[in-house]
Amino acid sequence: MNDRPPLLDMTPQGDFRDPPPPSRADRIASVVLRAALGVVVLAGLLALASLAIVALSVILPILFGAAAVAGVILWWRLRQARRNGQDVRIMVFRGRGF
Repeated sequence: MNDRPPLLDMTPQGDFRDPPPPSRADRIASVVLRAALGVVVLAGLLALASLAIVALSVILPILFGAAAVAGVILWWRLRQARRNGQDVRIMVFRGRGF
């Protein structure tokens, strides 16, 4: 170990003149910190992707159920209209774009 006290090169106002050069431990800590931040960002992105998959797994069955109910109601109304002798026409209006 180093037995000498650290040398502080300061101005009379109390500011340091030059920052001390980074030690080998500082450089290693910097590399480890960058790697850890990369892992955190990757884990966050994976968590967001998993939440999106969970949301889709909840929303899609509701969507398919609502579409099935709407299809059955439409089929029933068309059947009643034909039984009563009404002319059934389905019109599709198309817009001029988005």
